[in-house]
Amino acid sequence: MKKSILCLILFAGITVSCLDIEKINETCEVYIVMDDGSVRFYEISEDVRRNKATGVFTYRDESGRLWSINQDPETGEWYSKSTDERPRLVERIVCGEKTFLEPEEEEEG
Repeated sequence: MKKSILCLILFAGITVSCLDIEKINETCEVYIVMDDGSVRFYEISEDVRRNKATGVFTYRDESGRLWSINQDPETGEWYSKSTDERPRLVERIVCGEKTFLEPEEEEEG
């Protein structure tokens, strides 16, 4: 009886965590800040997913390498990185009509 309850709780936890993942079925443009301060973009379209709770993006490049775009907890800036590449500062991500990671504008009041 205890095993079945434990399995039910585990299954519920996994199901709920999967609901936080958004699969993006369109090409996205990732805008990267270069070392000289200029901004360039690259397109991602392979296995693009976004964690709704944390905002973290994951995707695969043309070579099949897994990449992620995470927020630095100290600075609040977002970085694109893979295991064998140095992190790159991300300005924003545009997927169709949606724009992600742009800083929120402060309200005047």
